[in-house]
Amino acid sequence: MPDTADKLKRLVAVATQLNSTFQLDDLLQLIMSAAAELLEARSGSLLLLDEETNELVFRVASAEPELVGHRMPSDRGIAGHALQQDKAVVISDASKDERFYRDVDEAIGSATENLIAVPLLANNKTLGVVEVMNKKQGSFTADDEELAVALASLAAVAIENAAMYARLADAVVTARMSYRL
Repeated sequence: MPDTADKLKRLVAVATQLNSTFQLDDLLQLIMSAAAELLEARSGSLLLLDEETNELVFRVASAEPELVGHRMPSDRGIAGHALQQDKAVVISDASKDERFYRDVDEAIGSATENLIAVPLLANNKTLGVVEVMNKKQGSFTADDEELAVALASLAAVAIENAAMYARLADAVVTARMSYRL
């Protein structure tokens, strides 16, 4: 098990990777793999908020790729609670928590034992939620929560930067097309 200094070194390395990745799908995969690695989790998911429908959309699901594209109400489950409250939620026994959204586990035939859900917050805007589930050994700790919050903060800024880069690239294409006309 890596010690705190090793995890912080890895977090710095992840921050460098996040800030050099501008393709959103690649970035989301990187965020999820880093979260699972840093928090020693068996699986994880990254959900982005669809502001038009007010739903959370699974964009990455490490253990169950068939979840990608699945939608859930933004006020349901642990992810919805983290999103609505704008704060991390740590659950040591999902089966005993009334907020847990069992529909996902039932749909994919898995069992979530414990988890951390952290909102992705950037510029006073909530972009979505990153979740890690089923710690490889034991339950998630307060140190894990702090590390997850730090990673989510870095990730949210990187997601905003990737979105800004995409808008800029679209504007350049539009300007070039207009110039040719």
